[in-house]
Amino acid sequence: MTDNSYLTGGNRPFYLHFTFEHEGLACAIHDLQRSLQDTSKSITTTELSRRLSQLRQLMTKHFQEEEGGCFDEICAQHPHMCSATRQMETAHRMLLAYIDRLTRELDGSGVTAQWKVHFHDFAAEMKKHEQEELAFVRRGLHLMDEDE
Repeated sequence: MTDNSYLTGGNRPFYLHFTFEHEGLACAIHDLQRSLQDTSKSITTTELSRRLSQLRQLMTKHFQEEEGGCFDEICAQHPHMCSATRQMETAHRMLLAYIDRLTRELDGSGVTAQWKVHFHDFAAEMKKHEQEELAFVRRGLHLMDEDE
């Protein structure tokens, strides 16, 4: 991709948008984790379900933007990276399925200690995916250094 990319008129502004969205997802997950750990206030199952639904909507929107914009552009400019974009898209589907399982478990059993462990595992998977994806996108956009 060149600095004259049709996406944003340059790689850096697009990358900043991409990372801001990742930060938004990370904040939503962190807020949920904090709510689950706060013993002074218990979060209701209804409220937690609502927030999980909102998180899923954010994830879906973000993944669609990545797949329909960033990944397509990377693949168009670097055909050798197309299989990696498909792997990222598969990871997106798996993460959405994970949050769907969490929602079903919550609806079935409420907030249990086991559910909290599952949510913590989901948060860790999201963080791992984010790190892998950021490195991938930096390579695809020729922004090898985080500070670039």
